[in-house]
Amino acid sequence: MIDPRTKAWLDDMFIYGGANVYGPSQLKEEIDAAGEWANRFRANFEHVMKDRTLTAEEYEARTEISFDTDSEMFEYMGKLHQYLFNNGVHP
Repeated sequence: MIDPRTKAWLDDMFIYGGANVYGPSQLKEEIDAAGEWANRFRANFEHVMKDRTLTAEEYEARTEISFDTDSEMFEYMGKLHQYLFNNGVHP
């Protein structure tokens, strides 16, 4: 079962980062403009990354973006985190 912080982050990813929506560029725009929501999103994202509270299968079920392994998913998520919060390159 997915914990509440992971679920909240995954719900936001469904809205802003899923396969059939805006993607990383739109998500970055939302984060840059969203204040408190952006802080909560970042904290939940970092929770998911640190505790690895999500599997690639669970991520795909919610976002329709697939990865062959959990490791591949977390590698992508690390790049996405760098893009969103540390001026990294587009993943």
